[in-house]
Amino acid sequence: MKYRFRFLSALVILGIVCAIPFSQAQEGDGNEDLNVIELELENSKPKPKTKKLVKPTESQNIKTTEFSELTLLAPFSEVSVIQKRFLPKTNRFQFFGGITLTTNDPFYNTYGGTLRGGYFITEMFGVELQYFNLTSSEAQSTKELYSVQNIGTDGLSYTKEYLGASIQWIPIYGKMTWFNKKIVPFDFYFGVGGGQTKTHVKGGIGTFQLSTGQIFAISKSFAIRWDFSWNFFSAKAINEDGMINNLLFSAGASFFFPEAKYR
Repeated sequence: MKYRFRFLSALVILGIVCAIPFSQAQEGDGNEDLNVIELELENSKPKPKTKKLVKPTESQNIKTTEFSELTLLAPFSEVSVIQKRFLPKTNRFQFFGGITLTTNDPFYNTYGGTLRGGYFITEMFGVELQYFNLTSSEAQSTKELYSVQNIGTDGLSYTKEYLGASIQWIPIYGKMTWFNKKIVPFDFYFGVGGGQTKTHVKGGIGTFQLSTGQIFAISKSFAIRWDFSWNFFSAKAINEDGMINNLLFSAGASFFFPEAKYR
């Protein structure tokens, strides 16, 4: 009985000793499985996206640093500068003196001088008195016509004087450069009027006039002016009355007064 109890005790101890390594092996196998499962779960998680640093290109550097290119944008090119007229005329007088010649008479060389005085009601409208005093001489073609063909031109009329008035309309104002050294403002005007013409044989002939020209402002009181005046009147032409027109070109200087203080 005593030996049987010892034998059973030895079997129990042997079983316990053998069971400990087996259980440790089982536990080791379980831990490895858990580690594999945890690794798979970590790999399956969505990883946060990292922002990549983008190196700016050369064109981007130009756009951010070259601020002078902003002046080429469309809004800047559409900006207009509006300035007042350099030579004011409202409520001012103009005195003009210059030389005159007839440009469309093939038989006589007609030239002389002109004096004009005007007053401007506004910047665009004014009235002007005009006086032309002319002298004429036979052109070379007239002399040759008489000497070769024995044809005289005594029956033709030529202008000696003109006295009249006109209304001036000045719708155009601008500026021009003088050899890229000076900016010269100018007014471009049109005129319509009438008066009386005196020829070498008759005076007091009713005349209708159209005119146009430019006034180039040198200062607020002084200007250079040219003018084309086209005068129409009825006068003797080869022993009978007919319509005659004189295209007169004038050039000279204008003086404005009183002094402009409001600009």
